[in-house]
Amino acid sequence: MQKFCHLKTGNTYEMVRDDVINCTNANDHQIMVLYKRPDYPDLIFVREKNEFYEKFKIIE
Repeated sequence: MQKFCHLKTGNTYEMVRDDVINCTNANDHQIMVLYKRPDYPDLIFVREKNEFYEKFKIIE
């Protein structure tokens, strides 16, 4: 799994998928990123793809 660092908090996250589709009526077909924190494996987050890449950087 690819790891990312949140630019504001410095927390580390793992990307689960970067091609999830938002199917709510107001945001049909918006592409989302599904990600989680390794230290909280049951807590899963979703964020719009462009916003995700603005707020996170990849950890090499």
